[in-house]
Amino acid sequence: MFLYKLGIIGAGNMSNAITRGILAGGVLKPSEVIVSDIDAKKLEGLKAEGFAVTSDNGEAASRSKSLLFAVKPQCFKEAADGVRPCLAARSVISIMAGISTAALRQAFGDSVGLCRIMPNTPCVIGRGISALTFVNYSAADKAFVFDIFDKLGETVELPEEKFDAVTAVSGSGPAYVYTFLDAVIKGGVKNGLTEDEAKRLAVSVFKGAAELAALSDKPLDALIKDVTSKGGTTEAALNAFAKNGVADGITEGVSAAAARSKELGGR
Repeated sequence: MFLYKLGIIGAGNMSNAITRGILAGGVLKPSEVIVSDIDAKKLEGLKAEGFAVTSDNGEAASRSKSLLFAVKPQCFKEAADGVRPCLAARSVISIMAGISTAALRQAFGDSVGLCRIMPNTPCVIGRGISALTFVNYSAADKAFVFDIFDKLGETVELPEEKFDAVTAVSGSGPAYVYTFLDAVIKGGVKNGLTEDEAKRLAVSVFKGAAELAALSDKPLDALIKDVTSKGGTTEAALNAFAKNGVADGITEGVSAAAARSKELGGR
């Protein structure tokens, strides 16, 4: 009989987002979750919130109905080797970039259900988006996973062949936004605003523009035209972006992230 409904290997940022989602959503009681990590300080914080904790991955693997891997992809082989002899879970969940379900199957065999998820860091505040794909998963087990990740933001089920692109767009995407946001803030400071003033204005613009893009029926080029007057300030900025290859650079960056996702998976 399983002691825990969910075991989590790793207590990093995304693992923290998941445990916070569990607390906020009431999907599971903290006592139904065990988290394994070598960092005693992280475990102390989780224990204080009611989660079971251990520094032994094998303990989590042997006592959990579902086991979630939240380690860096470079650490997966070592973690899998340590877990394999103890694995009792009927399903394995992975949030590791680049690690395919084929790699999970090679590590754990055909007898367990496999779920691969690509979340992103805004999950920490319940505003993330997670792409999910399943292999050999029952309807009940799928519902269990969605119950958890729906509490962290939006979810979308996609075929695995799209996951390198998903990783590049939504997984890595927050860093692109922060990079562009930082550049806009620096531009505001350069032209007379304080950093706090520029940050407040720029962050509000990003939030509002993203929400408008989500709600509007207009394509993005039409939304751009709505802001751009011929010979005006916006046109001057867009011309400077084009001259400096800003849009092409971003597109190439997304492609580089997708290529790295493939490399991490040994493809």
